[in-house]
Amino acid sequence: MRRIRVFITLLIATACSATITAGGPDGSTHGISMVASVRSRTSIGDSVAIQIINVGARIEFFSRCGSAPLLLVQQLVDNVWTGGVQNFACVVPTAPGPVRLAPGESINLVRVLSLPGRFRFITPVGEMEDLSDATQTASNAFDIP
Repeated sequence: MRRIRVFITLLIATACSATITAGGPDGSTHGISMVASVRSRTSIGDSVAIQIINVGARIEFFSRCGSAPLLLVQQLVDNVWTGGVQNFACVVPTAPGPVRLAPGESINLVRVLSLPGRFRFITPVGEMEDLSDATQTASNAFDIP
């Protein structure tokens, strides 16, 4: 199985690209829009910007990975989304509990993917702080050449 190397960066890419908003695999979004855009090629792979926006009316909660929501990478293989595991280093949490995202707020992240294929990001999101109602929300699919 190919290993996907993804590195966390704090830079927001500046190149333009088309994006599509998508809900979770089960059709729920919990008021969250997650859009992934391939931005640029770097020496270690393709830079992908992810914007998570709370378009709903309630505070949403995410599992924490450092100071940001936990993002998992899936790859489309034989028309089936595979993976969904943490494929990057998750730094020590900067605060206890889940990441909170109030209505109208957004989080911008960048990941670098080094292998070609069709990918998407997923993250658990819930309206309850203990994440007992969490479901997976997915970004749009995107291609890495």
